[in-house]
Amino acid sequence: MARLPLATRMAMKLDVWSVRFTGTSFFMWVFARRTGLARDPDFNSKKAPALVLTTRGRKSGRQRSVVLPYFTFDGHTFVVGSKGGAPEDPDWVRNLRAAPDALIYMGRRARTVTTRFASQAERATLWPQLVRQAPTYAGYQQATSREIPLVIIG
Repeated sequence: MARLPLATRMAMKLDVWSVRFTGTSFFMWVFARRTGLARDPDFNSKKAPALVLTTRGRKSGRQRSVVLPYFTFDGHTFVVGSKGGAPEDPDWVRNLRAAPDALIYMGRRARTVTTRFASQAERATLWPQLVRQAPTYAGYQQATSREIPLVIIG
């Protein structure tokens, strides 16, 4: 796997810090604007909800953190393993498949969670709501042959 440029790694670390200590993410705000989430009438009050997900690397065993947008529908809070429609799952999804326990920072609060992947029935309900709120995910799904996983935060 290619190593990311230093500026990108530093920006990612700054974003993790920002979500952990301020509860907001500049990158999620940009994502929301680009994906159509910002067209949601309640967007300004949502402030591009983001969380920090920390998983254990399935190969290295090291802690790996990533900032992700999260969504809440029908009582389920979840993140989307889209990787922009790439043919493979993001590393954090593969890490959760190996070990579903994770640490999240959400609303400036840390908590340990056990994640699970949405069942087909749950996905059938959640996916249309997700695409209505953030239409870019429909394009991501069309760009890949894999089913984009919805990871429910427990």
